[in-house]
Amino acid sequence: MQQLSQTILRNSAFGLAAQIIIKLLSFAFTILIVRSLGAADFGQYAAVTSFGSIFLFVADLGLSPYTVRQVARLRGQADSEAQIRALYGDVLALRLLLGLLSAALVVGAALLTGRPALVVGAIALNSLNVLLYAVQGSADAVLSGYERLDLTSGVRVVNQLIFVLLGAAALWLGMGYYGLIVATTVGVAAMAWLCWRAVSRLGLRPGPIRLAHWAPLLRAAFPFGVIGLTLGLSYRFDSVLLNIFHGDVVTGHYNAAYNLIFSLVTISNVLNVALYPSLSRQAAVAPEMLPAVYERTLRYLVLVALPLAVGGFILAEPLVALLFGAEYAPAAGLLRILIWAVPLMFLSEFLGYVVVIAGREGRVARAIIASSSVNVAANLLLIPRYGPTAAALITVVTEVVLVGQYLWLLRDLLRRMRLGLLARLLLAVAVMAGLVYAARGLPLPLTVALGGLLYGGLLLALRVLGPDEGIFLRSLLARRGAATERP
Repeated sequence: MQQLSQTILRNSAFGLAAQIIIKLLSFAFTILIVRSLGAADFGQYAAVTSFGSIFLFVADLGLSPYTVRQVARLRGQADSEAQIRALYGDVLALRLLLGLLSAALVVGAALLTGRPALVVGAIALNSLNVLLYAVQGSADAVLSGYERLDLTSGVRVVNQLIFVLLGAAALWLGMGYYGLIVATTVGVAAMAWLCWRAVSRLGLRPGPIRLAHWAPLLRAAFPFGVIGLTLGLSYRFDSVLLNIFHGDVVTGHYNAAYNLIFSLVTISNVLNVALYPSLSRQAAVAPEMLPAVYERTLRYLVLVALPLAVGGFILAEPLVALLFGAEYAPAAGLLRILIWAVPLMFLSEFLGYVVVIAGREGRVARAIIASSSVNVAANLLLIPRYGPTAAALITVVTEVVLVGQYLWLLRDLLRRMRLGLLARLLLAVAVMAGLVYAARGLPLPLTVALGGLLYGGLLLALRVLGPDEGIFLRSLLARRGAATERP
């Protein structure tokens, strides 16, 4: 027998451990890539991946998150296996066809925007990965619906190991970013095979294709697809415009800082991915348990995000110098702006999941459309003239607009939450910031360690964290009942 709390803790533990491994590897290897390629070639590589990211939504159209939620809900029904097989077969077939369309669109966009032949070739090569992602993503969604994020996390570790090993060999052999794209392809192929095998071991194979079900399936997944489209534009449209109007070097500086932001956001992503399938099922059987989990999660996200933002703002210059070298000095000023997107991204992702779990994904889609419209319009207007500084500011403003909409949508739920510890948390962050600022002339690792020790001590002294955290976890583990049990 398994219960909600045990599943979340298992998924969070495996997911966190796997993501820590992935991100440590990715972070270290990204530094190697940035240093090895130099600002110009790294800017081209960032442009290649950004073009692919913008059109990646076409290869999915919201089918993955929709499948996760549906599988999680179907598992409690008598004929669940047959329904899941049928859904799996339709989603796989659709994603393969959509992958071909996505590849054609991304290459066409590269040609229409006048990208150099070398970059167009790299974009074309990279776009073929969407077919592998169709297989991997369909199987991964089924595994996530079965709440086996421990398996999906392990597969991603393997993917990252392959990419790092082959990518390092490619850099050593002087193959440039073309070698990195080949390394990516091999890693994704391995990940697709492992996910397929894991689903097969659950006793599931794709069911026969049902063409009559495709239109209703796409309509049901459409809100998720809109979310994917608009998020892709928000996160990568600026890099594409920077490359078109300001060249490879500026794009490289901007993406060096931007990649650091996304490395930090992984912390919240691990928790949210672990919670989503479990809480989707829980919302259907025992929704009264959800507010307590939401309240705690919000507190923990803010507790982690604020010191990261404050510390990154103060230590941006020595951080960039240590990681990337003098060639990337302009990235420090951009990091000082972009770092404030971290706490906003922590909140926006979690609050978006809360709305989706409540079955209101259409409102999430509208919120993201609004924020992404602001992003795209502002980028088109300001990036040609003001370059990467405008791009960084627009990224932060976009997240402010998105979080503001989610807070309004969830205002009734938020009123019922006890957020009185926020003042003490802000005091702890302020004191830590004072120490970090005073010690900024010391070696960077020592400054970070001192700030972290002081912050942790203040959280305990001010009782932001305390015995009630242990009581809460033990109470979760102790809860049993028909609503949370499953064979």
